Amino acid sequence: MGLDNAISIQGDVEYIRNINVGSTENLSIESVFSFDKERVFIENINDEFFLIKIHEIFYEFELEFYKRSSRYKIVKDKLIQKLKFFRSEEKSKKLKEDKFLGEGKLIISRENNGKIKINLERPDDIPIKEDSIYPQFFIKEKLSNNILLINTPYFIIPFPLIEVFGDISIYDFDPKLPKKAIPITGKAELEEDGSNLSIILNNIIKNINKKKKLFNLVKDILPFISNLDVEKLAEKYFKNNYIPASLISDGTINIIALIITLYFEKKNLTIIEEPERNIHPYLISKMVEMMKDASHKKQIIVTTHNPEIVKYADLNSILFVSRDDKGFSTISRPADKEEVKIFLENEIGIEELFIQDLLGG
Repeated sequence: MGLDNAISIQGDVEYIRNINVGSTENLSIESVFSFDKERVFIENINDEFFLIKIHEIFYEFELEFYKRSSRYKIVKDKLIQKLKFFRSEEKSKKLKEDKFLGEGKLIISRENNGKIKINLERPDDIPIKEDSIYPQFFIKEKLSNNILLINTPYFIIPFPLIEVFGDISIYDFDPKLPKKAIPITGKAELEEDGSNLSIILNNIIKNINKKKKLFNLVKDILPFISNLDVEKLAEKYFKNNYIPASLISDGTINIIALIITLYFEKKNLTIIEEPERNIHPYLISKMVEMMKDASHKKQIIVTTHNPEIVKYADLNSILFVSRDDKGFSTISRPADKEEVKIFLENEIGIEELFIQDLLGG
């Protein structure tokens, strides 16, 4: 997409920064990625095989803004990959970690003139150099003023971090859209607003096992459902008649979309805006349990203003976001606050603290 397009989508530079401070302060964004399974690449130096494992990646960039202008400047752009080094004596396709040699870092950064600086920190007895990992023509490259490292091959070698950002899905369901007729052609992944729900549902019910799994999950929350179809949905109240999509409740649409998001979409990080909208409070506890269950296989982030969600969530899983008097958002963890612990010990529910605006401390 590119940085210019990303900023334009947000409405220009004034809407990606704190409006109160304007151009007086820079905008800095940082991301840290750790992996359940370390990413491995192999280097052969004079017939010696070295295994290099990436166990954490840190990326940050910082933008400086010009007064009375939409222009900006990239003043910091850095990628740090934390590494573990091993020597392998076995010269086959399945190399073994025969000897741990130590840890290090591969640091890639942009200098003021746009040139790339690469620095490999490693134990002294490892003969690997920067140009063993990155070709010389990459190192000599000069980035243009509006291109970040994330949009360059530096994020492909040795590990395509861009795939991590691409493995994020964000949903803000509009239950009115799935009720409308749409073409049978469309994306195989659920759209952000859920508008292609019927296409996704159609793909699922073609598979007997997936259809059974989906039906059981829906039935657990909505026991009146007796069948699912892309054109019609039967309820126990009208067993001999089918309810067209236009008459299905918004809550039912939301629940079906949520279940598909949790159990059938493959992205490793799923962000859902206010999933409890249009859903009866009685069903929220089951909905939260489903999110907990699905979170064993992928990370799930939910935004909410609903105390029922807070009530059934684990305390250690709650992050409280508030805005200070300067307009900056701050994130705190209620589980770390002593006053919150005291309230809970006195049997005051976490949802009551949220309603009384006491979670922020």
